[in-house]
Amino acid sequence: MIAIRDFTRSSSFRVGALLTTLASIAIVLIIYFWRLTSSDLFITESNAAINAKVDALTTLHQQLGIEAVISAIESGSFSSSTATETGLSQFEPIRSFVVLSQGDSVVTGTLSVIPIVIARHDFDGYSTAEIVVTHKGSEDTRTLHQALFKEVQLGDHVLHVGRGIDDLYSAQWFGRTFSWIIVVLLCLLSILSFAIAVYVVNRINRMSQTADKIIKTGSLEERLEIDSNWDDLSSLSFVFNNMLDTIESSVNNIKSVTDSIAHDLRTPLSRLRNTLEKIEDDRLREETTHEADTLLNMFNSLLRISGLETTSKKEGFCDTDVRAIVEDVIDLYLPLAEERSITLTNTLQPVTMFADPNLLFQAVANVLDNAIKYSPKESLVDVQLNEANGRIVIAINDAGIGVGEKEITSLERRFYRAESSRTSQGNGLGLSLVAAIVKIHDGKLWFVHDPLFKGHGLGVVFSFKR
Repeated sequence: MIAIRDFTRSSSFRVGALLTTLASIAIVLIIYFWRLTSSDLFITESNAAINAKVDALTTLHQQLGIEAVISAIESGSFSSSTATETGLSQFEPIRSFVVLSQGDSVVTGTLSVIPIVIARHDFDGYSTAEIVVTHKGSEDTRTLHQALFKEVQLGDHVLHVGRGIDDLYSAQWFGRTFSWIIVVLLCLLSILSFAIAVYVVNRINRMSQTADKIIKTGSLEERLEIDSNWDDLSSLSFVFNNMLDTIESSVNNIKSVTDSIAHDLRTPLSRLRNTLEKIEDDRLREETTHEADTLLNMFNSLLRISGLETTSKKEGFCDTDVRAIVEDVIDLYLPLAEERSITLTNTLQPVTMFADPNLLFQAVANVLDNAIKYSPKESLVDVQLNEANGRIVIAINDAGIGVGEKEITSLERRFYRAESSRTSQGNGLGLSLVAAIVKIHDGKLWFVHDPLFKGHGLGVVFSFKR
């Protein structure tokens, strides 16, 4: 049994898909932001603003003269700030500036010195310049800046208009770097979310398979593999294993008590039976000794099952002719079948396997005995032995009273008797013994409802490795 057959249906996948979708949206937005900061949009806009200032001051000079230009610059109408940048630190980037000079001296403007152009670089739609700005102080210090810069002759004056773009380049670098970091982190988040989803689904399926194996085989020795101790599923696996330890201990204690009772009562019952043999009344002697034999057989069966379940020794195993064993069982029960007018058919292939012949004989005999005992007169019991796909299969099918489909899973339990068979003789240990014999042969046992398609009946199937 797999708890999550389709990974895409799991909640882990849905959470992973949601996180991946959100991460993808974030990546798209960040890439847009990165392209925006990487483009020359901000520089182009700054260049357009510089051109507008130059055109406005040139027009003002043509119409009103140089005094109007000086007045406009001093009023701050064409600068980003009314304060001059005389005290500009050598570490500060220069921004928008307007300087009007005459000769080698500054007439007015936002800088106290005339920027010196070192080199120019032309681009599509704009040009930049490398300018040197002298900072006045105890010692004159010159700094190099990248700027959008224009110089226009206004009569005997020169108009210098520019905008430092060092901060714009820094913003572009920061935007690109930050965007790549976030994109990488989001990609890692997407991969991690799916990896966690796959891990969770695999762990849940492993837990489900172990639980299903325990249910199907009845073996409480199975445990969940714990390969880590940092996650909640590992903690759950640890608790699950502790629970299995407790259940196994309880079941073993119950079995131990049952086996002890059976062992301790077998000897007094044997003595009691010997005493009952001395009863002079034939009818009473026969009835009481029969009941004693029934109890002794039940205790012997319990001890036999316990011995098979608690040991893995295979001293009696050898290469066995399975067909010969099944034929011997059929020969043994053929008179009983004829007495009840039951047709006993068989299809047997020559098969050999490594097995205990005595145990195998007992298992087949128990099932065939049940099939004949619970089949009505003039019905059919069919025995099959064949080999297919590397497995040996023994099937005993009848058209008897059968059991309900809901009762099939309980047939291997000790002392379990189906409702339809409670009025018949038996102690409910036959199929438990068969299950123990099949298990020690590393085989599988299952039951089939209505195998002969008569509307009733039961099929018992053994399957062994070749």
